[in-house]
Amino acid sequence: MEQASEKIQLLLRLALCGGGAALLYSGATRLSALEEHKPWLEEHKVQAIAITAAILFGLSLLLFPPEEGGAEPAAPEEGPCAGYERTEDLP
Repeated sequence: MEQASEKIQLLLRLALCGGGAALLYSGATRLSALEEHKPWLEEHKVQAIAITAAILFGLSLLLFPPEEGGAEPAAPEEGPCAGYERTEDLP
């Protein structure tokens, strides 16, 4: 159940970055400072949004890392090797 919650949070983060990238694209096409790049932006709309979303996603992972609450590893007594001795422990 916890893994499903982590996937939902990751998908939400990705959706927010995609939406933010689309908003940045629509704003960038209206800027007069980017007038010389406007033909390229219009021709490569999907690539520009995808690159911006990837950058935003990477920045969000750096600024807000996911919580470290994963499953704990099984103790040696509980695993498939329970009852056996390690060879390093033998005389």
